[in-house]
Amino acid sequence: MACLLETPIRMSVLSEVTASSRHYVDRLFDPDPQKVLQGVIDMKNAVIGNNKQKANLIVLGAVPRLLYLLQQETSSTELKTECAVVLGSLAMGTENNVKSLLDCHIIPALLQGLLSPDLKFIEACLRCLRTIFTSPVTPEELLYTGPDHQTILFNHGAVQNIAHLLTSPSYKHLSAMTDFKTEELVRQKVSTLSVIGSLASRRACLRVRTESALQASPVVRMQALKCFSVLAFENPQVSMTLVNVLVDGELLPQIFVKMLQRDKPIEMQLTSAKCLTYMCRAGAIRTDDSCIVLKTLPCLVRMCSKERLLEERVEGAETLAYLIEPDVELQRIASITDHLIAMLADYFKYPSSVSAITDIKRLDHDLKHAHELRQAAFKLYASLGANDEDIRKKIIETENMMDRIVTGLSESSVKVRLAAVRCLHSLSRSVQQLRTSFQDHAVWKPLMKVLQNAPDEILVVASSMLCNLLLEFSPSKEGRVSLCSLGCSGTYYVDQAGLELKKIHLPLSPECWD
Repeated sequence: MACLLETPIRMSVLSEVTASSRHYVDRLFDPDPQKVLQGVIDMKNAVIGNNKQKANLIVLGAVPRLLYLLQQETSSTELKTECAVVLGSLAMGTENNVKSLLDCHIIPALLQGLLSPDLKFIEACLRCLRTIFTSPVTPEELLYTGPDHQTILFNHGAVQNIAHLLTSPSYKHLSAMTDFKTEELVRQKVSTLSVIGSLASRRACLRVRTESALQASPVVRMQALKCFSVLAFENPQVSMTLVNVLVDGELLPQIFVKMLQRDKPIEMQLTSAKCLTYMCRAGAIRTDDSCIVLKTLPCLVRMCSKERLLEERVEGAETLAYLIEPDVELQRIASITDHLIAMLADYFKYPSSVSAITDIKRLDHDLKHAHELRQAAFKLYASLGANDEDIRKKIIETENMMDRIVTGLSESSVKVRLAAVRCLHSLSRSVQQLRTSFQDHAVWKPLMKVLQNAPDEILVVASSMLCNLLLEFSPSKEGRVSLCSLGCSGTYYVDQAGLELKKIHLPLSPECWD
């Protein structure tokens, strides 16, 4: 079984193999099971944080023996668990370590381990799998086994087994949090779902049995919701699967809607709204469905309130922007819900001098992340004003709106600048605003500065925005901007329909600006 490091590395490592390293491997072959167990435990302690020791043990052939012990029915569960932990530690070393583990066919062995009824062993296998699958050297093809592109996790029955364990008798009394054993079980359970989520994020084709996860404790429900949101994001196939799942006679979207109720934890409301939003954008739920119009959208608007924490307001605004982006009717409904347009103006004043925040650590955190609020506000304004002229007018008339956009174009954060440009581009679709507000604030000047040495994603939107300023009816084109198609280094050609940058030469020399 090919399990060795690449030749140059192998030669350098072999010269440094010590007697103690060989001793660890030799103990794995002891006929006494207790001595083998102690040898694996000692090996675990030796490799933690020691990449040299990890490489030595791999070269000496520790991996095939560990995998053999892990798969033997005669091995105790404790021994199997310790073997999985050591393998996970080896995987946390160099990329060559991961390659060596893959050469030893570690993945099928770990997947088989997920069928065990022992929670600690399952968690050790999952952690090792997560480390391997998140490594850049692991081929994504290893997640599949057949032409139907079903994941190996699903085919091996691992996820079904884990979901079944979530409703095992061990978890029936999670409310008694004073008991240490119960706390340990909760941690294991949450960790298990977290690992599934991280594995699923590599390829959102994983189908998870939802009944058990959604009937579990609130802590585990949150992890399940987060997992489902990852699965549904920009994935029509998975979204169509989830939308038809029945849980105790109720469809999964109906379960999510119940979690939007005001008496539920804020995090649960927000994550459920994200699940429904992603399923809607993926085409699994209609935009005019009552669960979107009457439940999801109002919930996300509530998250934008100044009573919410900074991160909740940011996530709420960004999710709402994503939900309404392609649908003009949702944009109109959102614009008149709870004075949303005026509410977003507070995003630029946070934290205010009269802030009710008394926790110094919280205030310090919010001051460091206040730019995320401005970014989220620009994104939502851009979505709101994408199609409707009346909404654009309301946004422009918001207190100091144009000044805030102009300021946003010069912020140090690239994400804020991009969001500001997108907002400006959305508003520039208005002929009236091009002739009035845009002209009054000379937005072309900061926009030209944004184009200098900007990332491609900003260039595409900013160039399209510039095209709007140069339209026949826009006063900005007269005596203000010359793109000098001849004799000048700055030339732009943008396909506005698809926002595709066809040709661009930067920088534009300052003498071409006037």
